[in-house]
Amino acid sequence: MACIHVLKPHIANQIAAGEVVERPSSVVKELVENSIDAGATAIDVEIESGGMHMIRVTDNGSGIAKDDCRSAFLRHATSKISTADDLERLSTLGFRGEALASIASVSHVTMTTRVKDAETGTRLVYDNGAIVSEEDVACVFGTTFTVEALFSAVPARLKFLKSPRTEAGYIGDYMARMILARPDISFRYRSDGKTVYETYGDGDLFNALYCVYGKTIAEKVVPVAYDDGYCRIDGFIGLPEISRSNRVYQTLLLNGRYIRSFPASASVLQAYDTRLMIGRFPFFVLALTVSPSEFDVNVHPTKLEVRFADEQRICGALKYACKQALSGSAQHVESALEACIPKDVKEQEREERVPERPAVSQFSGLHLNPSAKTSFAMRETPSMNSFRQIGMSGSVPVYRVDSSRSDQPVDRYSDNESLLSDCPIDVIGCAFNGYWIVQRDENLYFVDQHAAHERKLFEQLSNREISIASQPLLIPFEIRLTPSESDLLQRNLDELISLGFRFENVSSLNVSVQAVPVLNGIQLRDGFLHEVLSILAENGGNVADQLVRERLMQSSCKHAIKAGEPITKQEIEALLTEYLSGEAPLTCPHGRPVLIRITKTELEKMFRRIV
Repeated sequence: MACIHVLKPHIANQIAAGEVVERPSSVVKELVENSIDAGATAIDVEIESGGMHMIRVTDNGSGIAKDDCRSAFLRHATSKISTADDLERLSTLGFRGEALASIASVSHVTMTTRVKDAETGTRLVYDNGAIVSEEDVACVFGTTFTVEALFSAVPARLKFLKSPRTEAGYIGDYMARMILARPDISFRYRSDGKTVYETYGDGDLFNALYCVYGKTIAEKVVPVAYDDGYCRIDGFIGLPEISRSNRVYQTLLLNGRYIRSFPASASVLQAYDTRLMIGRFPFFVLALTVSPSEFDVNVHPTKLEVRFADEQRICGALKYACKQALSGSAQHVESALEACIPKDVKEQEREERVPERPAVSQFSGLHLNPSAKTSFAMRETPSMNSFRQIGMSGSVPVYRVDSSRSDQPVDRYSDNESLLSDCPIDVIGCAFNGYWIVQRDENLYFVDQHAAHERKLFEQLSNREISIASQPLLIPFEIRLTPSESDLLQRNLDELISLGFRFENVSSLNVSVQAVPVLNGIQLRDGFLHEVLSILAENGGNVADQLVRERLMQSSCKHAIKAGEPITKQEIEALLTEYLSGEAPLTCPHGRPVLIRITKTELEKMFRRIV
């Protein structure tokens, strides 16, 4: 066994720095939060090469006194707490005293600072943990940190960083959160000489939201205001039409600190109830104000995770506040829900209204003929006609979808084997106008009519050839991206163009869309680009296959008969015959089961007839 020895201080600091400084965005986070704690009202952040070459953070805060400059770079040296009891009432973003020591141990750092009462300022230079120089200089009030050559002395960590553009995207995303967290502070963020964000610091959260997300999002948000004495909730939640397929557009703030909380996010989602489709997540920017004694931020060095004393109460307040906000804007929500439905679906539903059907609440024991024809006439399959290719040369790409794959794994139990037996089937009832009750042999089945019809339509659409082309726009529209979305767009520009998109100003967050994809004659625009970028972020490629699959799932779900809509015996017979033939899986495209089974033995056990 090798001898045990104590690591040298600078090596220990470089190893410990990994807990706080994971990438350039971690450096920006620590420096910006220090500036906020110093009482700054204006913060300027500038980076080069994604922060790997240079990061500069300048503020007009209180500065650091000359005698304290060296102490500020010592590990666990802080002005924000002095005893363990102070952790119970933290009001600052930073408190560990690790940030400057960690940053200085893995980079070249220059700090220039001056307090208001001093005639001159102080410049201190560190190089990978070692002090290089200290001198008096002329400078303005406040503090400027310049971090250069990050991880140059730790190549093992440097090689795991992503491209400069991607790292810049991480920094931009963090700056967006801080702009929303502190609308009272004027921020300016520049990357490689280009201004990405610039705010006035007027204290208006809506103006900060507009700066980050642009007009499209700002026009479709609902204000939230709630106060029960225990916590106060302020902010905005988005209408269903700006929902996304991931949680990237969700910002939860706690006493001015950006945090992540899956229970809180789930509570907001519950407030939407049935307004959102499965797999969609709402947009929100919500600021929680809670007594510091009611939560603990000392859970992780990055302080992104917190522990609440009464998490259930916080989540309940979020759900109630958001539900009230949506209820108070019912007319906007209804119009938003209309906008969520594709135009081809709305037009078809207007033209092909399903006639009033009698409720199927009583049956005289309908016998299902297994040889019944399988053409299900409940509702027309959505139109997927071919179209004339516009604005593209060459052949139109054609795709086929694997209809057997579902997004959620569901156990494929042997219900289909029982259903395919030779015994006759009796449809004996329909519960709640949505669940058919079917008896066969010694088995009782409950069939979800929406899931069954949705699977049927999805199978039909998946068996057709699907083509994508490009449609030039007479009037191009502008869309606002987040920094990470902008990075994805630039890295996958060729693939997006192959899908049918055409862009201008791709290096900016405000991208001009000149042409959009057309999927079998249906033009896809508005928030569609966000969905494509989300697919790229999750899957890293094959966006066309995933895109076509999701559109078919959405179309089949929209056209399928809804739960609660009464249907006739003949329609039930036709659809059950489809499953009798064994041509469709026993799950809907989203992975939910189409039917469940209860055996006679299980039923008798429920009534204590057998033990």
